[in-house]
Amino acid sequence: MKRLMTAGLVASMGAAGLLALPSGGVQAAPSTDCATPGKGYGELFASLPAATWSTDELRSLSEAMIAPADEPTPPGVDDPEENRAIPAAYTYFGQFVDHDLTLDDRPNDLVTPVAVNALVNGRTPQLDLDSLYGEGPISSSRLYQADQMHLLSGAPLTGGRDLGATDLPRDSAGRAIIGDPRNDENRIVAGIHSLFIRFHNRSVDRIRTQDRSLSNAQVFARARREVTDAYQWIVLTDYLPTIVGQSTVDSVIRRQGRGWRTNLTVYDSCAQMPVEFAVAAYRFGHSQVRGFYKINSDTRPLPVFSGTFATGSDLSGFTPSPSTFAIDWNYLLPSRRSDRFQASYKIDASLTSSLSLLPLPTTGVGPANLALRNLLRGQQLGLPTGQDVARALGLTPLADADIRIGAATGDPSDQRAITDVAPGFAGKTPLWVYVLAEAAAQTAADSGPDPGRLGPVGGRLVAETIVGLLASDPNSIVARWGNRPPVSDLRTLVNAVRSPVLR
Repeated sequence: MKRLMTAGLVASMGAAGLLALPSGGVQAAPSTDCATPGKGYGELFASLPAATWSTDELRSLSEAMIAPADEPTPPGVDDPEENRAIPAAYTYFGQFVDHDLTLDDRPNDLVTPVAVNALVNGRTPQLDLDSLYGEGPISSSRLYQADQMHLLSGAPLTGGRDLGATDLPRDSAGRAIIGDPRNDENRIVAGIHSLFIRFHNRSVDRIRTQDRSLSNAQVFARARREVTDAYQWIVLTDYLPTIVGQSTVDSVIRRQGRGWRTNLTVYDSCAQMPVEFAVAAYRFGHSQVRGFYKINSDTRPLPVFSGTFATGSDLSGFTPSPSTFAIDWNYLLPSRRSDRFQASYKIDASLTSSLSLLPLPTTGVGPANLALRNLLRGQQLGLPTGQDVARALGLTPLADADIRIGAATGDPSDQRAITDVAPGFAGKTPLWVYVLAEAAAQTAADSGPDPGRLGPVGGRLVAETIVGLLASDPNSIVARWGNRPPVSDLRTLVNAVRSPVLR
């Protein structure tokens, strides 16, 4: 069940180059067929066969991927599942990025086959922060204060060192008033969204102070441009190297002279939003979720989801945040003063038990097991196997014995080969699971230049899609040459909104 895609993809594979712009900037030369991706979904490997398994096989695999319920790791005790190469904040920044790029808002049927080209993306396929800004102060006025410059902000929160911490803005029913309601799914991604609200509002205040001659609309436009540029710098030069490794980033894009030089061997804007990215490779972040998080000095470690979803029992959202739930980002990011941050969990074929307890949709349709949901969705959309994608990338696929299911703790008893879960997976691993197992195998062998990050298949799919989306957007930092902004990584973002003056 594979769909035809634009014929220009094969012809454009392997293209690399620079395109001069009137402003002096440069960007990757896009396909002549479709320079900018639209509001649909597409495929990078449309010629590869769709992989299928029985529902029982997928259910068995999903159950094998869910770690047993555990307790918080006591202070001073090493957690063998931690990946010190990636601080915990990057897990949720990655979720924030996902919610800025893709939204498949269909009824919750994960079984009936669906043609990829029939899907509609509810987000713009650019890193443009439409999840924050909506359609702007006029069309999305509910997100803004009366001056049409400032975004609405929420109630103050305490418990951390950040005296300016706030909840998301909410209506009288407690629902978040934000561009994408999914950013209220848990308290940490809500905290990322709140940081960007504060960053924007502080930028508005600074721009207004610097130039009183500007209209409110001009102040807003300038602030949005500055915040969006900073966000794209964070994605391209901080988040992406942290996740895929600097060597993989450098193989896809480099700053050079007066612009950026790209090497997009797989991604093409004709593919719209690639399902191999949205439904498989970019879901690697689910394996990074810790069993418990301590968000500030005044709260005990809490799971993301507890199963009860009672406010304060876990970090689930969709209700007003407890007033003491301010996030102290020093618990989730390294700082100059301390590196005693919580790390993400390793990228492996294992999910914390919290992710088998998802809050179900109001329709009551399951499953609540996130691993099973991902596996069913991948089969529903006809994704190829991880082995087939590896071969299409010119790579030798992992042997079945090296595709290990379970937590990569270093204890052999915590993992088993995928074919021990079900023989039907011999030589045909779901793409999402292959990406996870590949990263774990690379880390276990301490091989490659960047252990702890995504492997060659997952890293290439993620890096090329993100760079390709930037390269095909005429308003992005890749298209418009400029100097690195003062805010260009997660740590400087946190520092900027906490500092007395945003410069």
